[in-house]
Order: sequence, then structure tokens, then C-alpha cells
Amino acid sequence: MYHINRQFSTVCAEEWPMKVAFASSDCLHVDQHFGATPRLVVYGVKEHEVMLLRVADFSVFSGHLEEKISCRINALEDCVTLYCVAIGERVFRQLLQIGVRAVRVPATTTIGELLQEIHHYWYDKEQRKKMRDPERFARLLEEKEWDDKNLR
Repeated sequence: MYHINRQFSTVCAEEWPMKVAFASSDCLHVDQHFGATPRLVVYGVKEHEVMLLRVADFSVFSGHLEEKISCRINALEDCVTLYCVAIGERVFRQLLQIGVRAVRVPATTTIGELLQEIHHYWYDKEQRKKMRDPERFARLLEEKEWDDKNLR
């Protein structure tokens, strides 16, 4: 049985360092359980840009059909994170095995809010990299005695 009803993908020659997926019924909110979601929305994320890359619509069946889950997992190809309101423990572990981290969020969370949060942490991470003292480790190696106060 085939569970993807349709899939929309943008034509994009660019490489995206991060792709994130959202379990959504309306393409605006994260409001679905991963195994029951009628739709997965995938965005590409760069430091100063986001782009809708694909939307996959699924047939919704009740129960724990392996085909239903594997179809949704296949739609997460090359994503690093999935945002959903709920996910089963077994499926959570399956996603980890393929490199996708599932994050549970409240059903009122908008996709836009999450994309802004990703950008905020991206910027913060880059700023922390720039603030690091590249000589700190070399100085620690030169010390004769270990001193915890030099780690700060």
C-alpha cells in the first residue's frame, strides 16, 4: 500500500547545511503526532535564509502500520531535526539511527517561531566561536601544573 498522496518539492540547486521537518496539518503550526501526521513540511536553513524545500502529504490510517511509519521516515531524508507534538519511543529510536533528532513541542507552536529560534541559536553559536581564544589550549599545555582557574 502506498501512503504518500503527493509531494511538492522546490527546484533548488543550492546546498542547505541544515534541513528541518515539521509535522503539520496546515503548514503553519506543528500540531501533529509523527505517526499520524497528514503532512511533513521540510525547510532548508542557512545562517541568514530559510526556504521551503518540500511538503509531503500522506494518507492517514489508524494503527501502527510499519509501511505508514517507514514512508514518513523516508520523507525525512537528509533532515537533522523533526518537530512534532508526539512520537512513539520505538520510532524515536529509529529516527536517531538515521541521524534525525525528534523534538516534541506544544501543539500551538508555529513553524515560523521555530525557524526564528533556529536562526537565533545559529547566530549565537557563531558568535561564541568568534569569541574563543585560539591560544587558550596552547597556554594550558605549556603550564607545568594544572590550575582549574585557567579553564575559564
